Amino acid sequence: MRPFHLAFPVRDLVQTERFYVDVLGCTLGRRTEQSINFNFHGHQIVAHLVASMSDHIGAGRVDGKQVPPFHFGLVMGYEQWHTFRDELVEKGIEFRLKPHIRYPGKVGEQATLFVDDPSGNALEFKSFKDDSRLFATAGGSEHEAGGGDL
Repeated sequence: MRPFHLAFPVRDLVQTERFYVDVLGCTLGRRTEQSINFNFHGHQIVAHLVASMSDHIGAGRVDGKQVPPFHFGLVMGYEQWHTFRDELVEKGIEFRLKPHIRYPGKVGEQATLFVDDPSGNALEFKSFKDDSRLFATAGGSEHEAGGGDL
């Protein structure tokens, strides 16, 4: 799989660098006065400094929970996700949506959590016990209720 590229707005490059490197474990790439490139687990993401952030009003309902309409993140290995979750807890990171199992017992069952970066960008980290279920469609509707806590 080829790396993806994502550019996103931020209010403060110093806080952004600290969060993406110290909290999420990214490494630094190129940097200018207006942007920072990060190695986001093999993918290129670029934080661009903006004067103000747009208001991401509203949230969609996914598995009975409020999910921000704009977010990005990673699909991690199952053990990697649990280790990452534990590291975030140890660092005292506040979750936008605490770690839980989405669609328990269904084909789309996944471990998921959401955090916000210092500019309010939402990031989702998820994992499947079986990676072949990533794009599965049977029994895992985006609008089903439920969800077990981890």
